[in-house]
Amino acid sequence: MQQQSEAELIAQSLAGDTTAYGQLVDRYKQAIYYHCFAIVRDEDAAEDTAQETFIAAFYALKSYKAQYRLSTWLFKIATNKCLNQLRKQAKTIAADDELLATIASAAPSPQQHAEAVELHEAVQRLAPKYRAVISLHYWQGMAYQDIAVALDAPVNSVRVWLLRAKQQLRKELS
Repeated sequence: MQQQSEAELIAQSLAGDTTAYGQLVDRYKQAIYYHCFAIVRDEDAAEDTAQETFIAAFYALKSYKAQYRLSTWLFKIATNKCLNQLRKQAKTIAADDELLATIASAAPSPQQHAEAVELHEAVQRLAPKYRAVISLHYWQGMAYQDIAVALDAPVNSVRVWLLRAKQQLRKELS
């Protein structure tokens, strides 16, 4: 049996053939899972995010532009889903870190508390790409290469964005 082309499977999926869409999922599920895992670094979260990617892609398939490879489109959806997942985690981790810091120091000084609040507020005022690199690098502990994959940007751009973000934070906080 000859394997159907991607374009044929997409056309059949758009016509309501869920089996055809299942074949597309089978072609890309492993690559999407590994991509998600590389970003979120958690097996369960990667599995959930990969599944969310295919669900979102199914509902958005009519907006897919054939000028791009389907895999590129799927990886972009997956990257966005992963970034959303990391943002949720960052908020949880930040809240947990603040709680742990409070417990560990018994009572943070008013100055320490004010500085932490000021820093978080300053980060929130940064441009989205700068907020993302600060969050992924400092709060999530991700390497430049992983951030580049997550943001779909060259590694050098990530370095420049991180440098500019730190410069803006220094200027704002001085």
